[in-house]
Parts: sequence; C-alpha cells; structure tokens
Amino acid sequence: MGGKTLRVSIMEQKKYQRSIFRISLMLCVVSLLFALIFGSIYVNSSSRMLDDAKSDAEGQARNAANEIDIELSKLITISESIANDLNSGKLKDDKVNERLRVTLEDHTKLWGVSVAYKPYEYNLSTRLYAPYFIRNGEIQRIQVEDKYDYTLPDGENGIRTNWYHQPLNEGPTWIEPYFGSAGQTFMVNYNVPFNRTNASGEEVLIGVVGTEYSLDGIRDLVGSIDLGNTGYGFILTDKGTVVSHPIQEYLGKDVNNLQRTDETLRVITQNITHERHKVIFNEFTGQNSWVFYELIPSTNWTLGVVFVEDEVFQETKTVERHLRILFGMSIIVFLFFLSILVSQAYNGSSNKLWLVAIIFSVLCISGMFFVWDIALENPPDENSPDVEVFDRVGLETSLHKHLASYEGQMIRVPTGVFLQSLEFTSANNVIVTGYIWQNYSDVIIDEISPGFIFPEAESVDIEKAYKENDTFGWYFRAVLRQTFDYSKYPFDREDVWIRLWHKDFHQNVILTPDINSYDSLSPESKPGLEENFVLEGWGIQNTFFSYRSNSYNSNFGVGNYQQEFPELYYNVGLKRDFISSIISSLIPLIVVSFLLFAVLMISTKNDKNISFYGFSSAIVLSYCAALFFVLIVSHISLRDKLAATGVIYLEYFYFVLYFVLLCVSINSILLASCIENKFVDYKDNLIFKLLYWPIVLGMLLVITLINFY
Repeated sequence: MGGKTLRVSIMEQKKYQRSIFRISLMLCVVSLLFALIFGSIYVNSSSRMLDDAKSDAEGQARNAANEIDIELSKLITISESIANDLNSGKLKDDKVNERLRVTLEDHTKLWGVSVAYKPYEYNLSTRLYAPYFIRNGEIQRIQVEDKYDYTLPDGENGIRTNWYHQPLNEGPTWIEPYFGSAGQTFMVNYNVPFNRTNASGEEVLIGVVGTEYSLDGIRDLVGSIDLGNTGYGFILTDKGTVVSHPIQEYLGKDVNNLQRTDETLRVITQNITHERHKVIFNEFTGQNSWVFYELIPSTNWTLGVVFVEDEVFQETKTVERHLRILFGMSIIVFLFFLSILVSQAYNGSSNKLWLVAIIFSVLCISGMFFVWDIALENPPDENSPDVEVFDRVGLETSLHKHLASYEGQMIRVPTGVFLQSLEFTSANNVIVTGYIWQNYSDVIIDEISPGFIFPEAESVDIEKAYKENDTFGWYFRAVLRQTFDYSKYPFDREDVWIRLWHKDFHQNVILTPDINSYDSLSPESKPGLEENFVLEGWGIQNTFFSYRSNSYNSNFGVGNYQQEFPELYYNVGLKRDFISSIISSLIPLIVVSFLLFAVLMISTKNDKNISFYGFSSAIVLSYCAALFFVLIVSHISLRDKLAATGVIYLEYFYFVLYFVLLCVSINSILLASCIENKFVDYKDNLIFKLLYWPIVLGMLLVITLINFY
C-alpha cells in the first residue's frame, strides 16, 4: 500500500513538473515573439516615424494653405459681387457708399473696400470720385481723391496707383502688396474693373472695385493657424514680396533685399519647390527646421511653413522610449523562462531553483539599469507651460500667440541676463548672482523708468553697474524661492528660472530677450552663463529664454492692467549628478536588504542550526526593529533634504524594504510556532529564502517601469 502511494506521489510530481515545463516553454516562446515584434518595430520606427512626422507636417502645411486660400478667396467674391451689381445697374452710384459700409460691417476681417471712378464717370461735375471705407479701430470713410490723384502713373511723386491702373489694363487681378497712402498701412488688394453701357450701346470701363486686407491682418491670419509652439508660416508673392512673416518689419518688403541681412530667411526662401520640403540648420539656434511650401491657388502665392525638428520629433521620441523599454522587458522575460528550461529547474532541485532565482535577480537588476539609462538619455515628457525663444522669428511668433487678443500699445524693452553663480541653499531656495541689462534705444525714457523686478525673490540686492549710451546694466544677487519636481529623484532634471518683470509693469511693458547681445541662443551653447560654471551635485544642460502667461486675480490697483501677460523667463536646465546621489542614498538600502536576507537565511526549524545560530523569533523581531529604525531615520532625512510634496521614486525602495521587514518578521514567528505550514516547513523555509531577492528586485523593477515608462 505504501509503495502504491509512493508511485502515485511520483506520478503526480512528474505531472506537475510537465505542466511547469509546458507553461515555461509556452511563455518562453511568447516572450520571444514579443521581443522580436518590439525589436522589429523599434528598428524600423525611426524611418517610419520620420516619414509619418513628415506626412503630418506636410498635411498641416496643406491645411494651412487651404485655410488661407478660403479666407483670401473672400476678397475675390466680394469684389466681383460689387462689380457685377454695378455692371448690371442693380447697384446705383448714389448707393455705393452705403454698400461699401455694409460690406465692411458684414466682413469683420476686411481692412478696406473701395470704388474708384474714372474721371467724370461718377457725374459730369466731379472729375474724380473714390470712396474708400477702412477699419481703423472703427469704420471710417476716406475720399482717395482728396489724398492724391490716383489717375497719375504708378510711382509718380512716390505714390502707388497700380491698384487703379492694373485692373483697368489687365482685368480682375491681385495687386502686389504696397503701402497705401490713404490707409497708411501695407495692404494687399483684389481689384475688379466694372463697366457701363454708353449711348451707343457699347460697354466701357468706368472704374475699379477693390477689397483688401492689411498685411498685418494676413499676418494675424497666418499666426492664428495652429502650427505648434515654435512653427510659423510666411507668404511670398510670385514676384518675391513678403505678404506675411512673423517679423512685422518684413511685410511688404522684397525678399531678395531681406536675404542679404537674414541668413535664415535666405536659406528658407531660396530654390522654392512645391513638390518637396527642405531641411535647414540654423547656426544661431543650433536647431534643424523643416520647411514646406504650398501654393495658395486663388493668388498663385507661396505659403511657407517652418517646423522646428525637435518639436516635431517630441512625440516620436516618447514612442521610441516606450518601444525600447518594451523590447528590453520582453528580452528579460524570455531569458528568465529560458533559464528555467535550460537549467531544468522545473524538476524541483534546490540547486537549480537557486540558480534560477539568482538569474532572475540579475535580470531584474539589469532591467533597472536599462530603464535608468533610458531615463537619463531621454527623460519622460513634462508638459511645460513655457514657449521657448531661440531667435527673432521665435520671439515674434511667441509674442503673437500670447498677445493675439491684446489691442493696446506694447512697449518692448530688450533685456539680457548673464549669470555668474547659482547655489541651492535648500530644496526650494536658490541664490543667483550676475548681471542684467536693458536697451532703451527704441523706447522713450520719459514714458517708463529703467529697471526690473524679481517677482519670486525672497530677498534681492541690485546695484547699478554701468550705463552705455541707451543701455543700463545692473549687478544683482537674489534669493529665489521656487517649486521643483523631485518625483524622479535621483534621476530628475530641473529648470532654475529667473522670472523678470519690468519696473513699470503696470504700463503694459513687455521684456524681450536682447538677442543681439548674444553670439548664439542655441541652448546647448549656454548663452548668458559664466564659462566654466560649476554647480555641486548638478550638471548644466542648457540655458534659454522663454515666455509664460501667468494669470492674476487682481489688477494691482491699475484699471487698465493686462492680467494675462507674457512674462520673460531666463532658464537654466540642470541634470542631477545621479552617481553621487545613488551612492549616498542606495548603499544604506542595499546593506539593510542584505542584512535582512542574512536574517532570513539563518531562520530555521532545525534544532542543530538553532543552537549554532542562536535563532529565535524574539531576536529576529528585535533585529528587524533595529533595521526599521535605521530605515525610518534615513527616510526622514531624505524627505527633509528634498522637501518633496509627493512620493518620490527613491521612496518606493523604502516602502519595499518596510514590506520585506514585515514579511521576515512574520516568517520568523511562523517558524518558531508549532503550527504546521507547508510553505514554511518545505525544506526548512526554502521557499521564502528562494523568493526573497526575486520579490524584492521584481517589485523594484515594476516600480521603476511605472515611474519611467
């Protein structure tokens, strides 16, 4: 009977081993397939994602061209509608003014609409008659003939009159952008001739109907299209006149002349082809940009759309990081189950089980190092409210986005920063010293007073350092209080920023980076930072200017104060020296974890071993209590040092060890008790000893993945 029971037991054991073998084999194959899939996707992801990013960018450019074409086509429709009504007699001459005013009221984006009659065609007693309604704050009527004689040849006396002559000679046409003497702004017109039947029954041209956008209006139209934080658009006519560009001074200028002083503009506007995009490198910003060209059908003009490559690839980098992590974890799972098959650990041999436990623990450690390396190289995205500024175009694009709804007059003050030292005095306090200067060459000093404010300074010392022509310089030392995100400690990256207000911020003054004072604004070149700048425990990654809109629930006692105003920030990107942090923070945890494992290894029910090691549950509990005290002191010290508001990454290591302390304590009580327990009694507590490192390191790997995926 005993032999039969033994045979049954052996058969059940072999059946159990076969089940483990099949499960391990299946999981090994599945994990290998996943590794191959993720690996293949990752290898091909760069080229595929590059193509996808290009297609998306090209689609955005095409959509932008369509939006602009729809808006500009309205000029054609409006002009032709008025001209047709005049041709048919539906619109009488004495009703023209009323029609023009109503047209401007109904189409809020129009700058102006006009009708210009040939000499004595309005009536025999009036030589010229050209009512012109414009939207200059409110709708105003101007008689062009009172300003100048529009029948004179184009360019005579410096006056542009081709808006009148060109449609009479060529028919309906777009007029090359020009500065309108009557409207006192750069504008673009679509003008249509209209006629009247004379006494002989012949149709003769008697005047021109024109509708127009100001170039500022078209610039606003292009700027309103969503092209990302740093993307922007520009429009060129077929003759090379700039219709739209973020830099307002370029409007209405010949691009060939502008290319002589603007290298970036020269590169992006040379050799324009609508079939393919262009990749350019901006030496001043250190960035690559993609330029797409789209034809605006209604005008035959070219829309250029520029995207900064780093912003386009931001989402791509996130996907690539996820794929790398998934591929690495699939390899780890595959190697673990392969080790079970190769070592034949499913047979239940203690030595082979120990081998698998060691292999799994090593794989978990390797997995953590793998994820750490990815986190250091390509950290998870952090949604920043800042819009970074690297050049003049970026500055104008950023301000246009922030001030799109602002109608008041802005006073710009170019401001520069040169940082000489930076020191953390606590988790939230930073001492910074350096120079700040402001250029008032384009500002009337009587309107505002030179000076600046650190709105986040706990204390500040400012001394006048120099004055050179219209430039004022100050030396400063400020203690800034800021909130930092330590949730990824010790693999965190922080931005120390200097937030600046003008002294007379209530006067709607906006500070702008003094771009001309720097050789380059490429973040990696660290503009505005002392050479050989050293910050203990941190590495300087980059410096850059940015804008952020901060809302306030007060107008500071000034009735016309703009409460959502873009504020200038000078940022210093820091990367923590993780090696020193790891050594100081992890070594105590590693020592405690090994001591706990040693306690677990000497836990036994064997009387001989008990007498040799002196094991008892009371001794283990007191030992665990001592280790808990060590951990809690270290944990509190870490919290005090960082003053973190939430749970930081390294704290999870403490939580895991707290859990392990509890488990080891419970295990010692179960061993000392007389209660039979299969898990504790099996080969003198072998299961708990085998699972110690796999559970500890497995939990840490999962926590690492959750934090850095």
